[in-house]
Amino acid sequence: MIKTITFDFGGVLYDYDGEILLERLASRSKGTLNDLKALLKESELDRAHFRGEIEAEELLNVLEDLVGLELNVEELASAYADSVQPKEEMFELVRELKVNYNLQLYSDTPKILYDRVITDMPIFELFSDVILSFRVGKLKDSPEGHREVIEKAGYSPGEIIFIDDRGEFVDQAKELDINGIKFTSINDLIEDFAGLGVKLDGKFDV
Repeated sequence: MIKTITFDFGGVLYDYDGEILLERLASRSKGTLNDLKALLKESELDRAHFRGEIEAEELLNVLEDLVGLELNVEELASAYADSVQPKEEMFELVRELKVNYNLQLYSDTPKILYDRVITDMPIFELFSDVILSFRVGKLKDSPEGHREVIEKAGYSPGEIIFIDDRGEFVDQAKELDINGIKFTSINDLIEDFAGLGVKLDGKFDV
């Protein structure tokens, strides 16, 4: 029986458009959009930022040295905020699930995005546990964060569902016997819930 449902942030609860962030940075630097993509799109520098090994201010200093970026921390926070858009229907689903299930949030995210965007989510308080890459020191392609999901839930892996829009992260969860769902749409998610016996009683009744 499912006891805990764990959600990813970007791509599941919020739409994320990294191009918006990169275009904003490129417009404030001497580098091109392709230069910024090479420096930040799943690069080791970007991964270090998401693992919490470098703070936002240090990241900006590195980018200033490399491509002449002229941006302060507040402007970076604003750029991150503009790159995500809430999925209101997913918020409704989370509220309905909270009636019967323990809910968690597990996100690969830098501290600046967590502090300035994630904590402002209207459903943030519904999550009993928040597992974050910059606190764990590892990204979702490693097992450490998924183990923390299990530990904080206090249930066996088979009683937990992990939802992410990236299949490789779902596979990592499955390796620890967590029920993994690759998010594609809310309708498909509800069908997946039905297959796992998740109870929904309101608008999203399965």
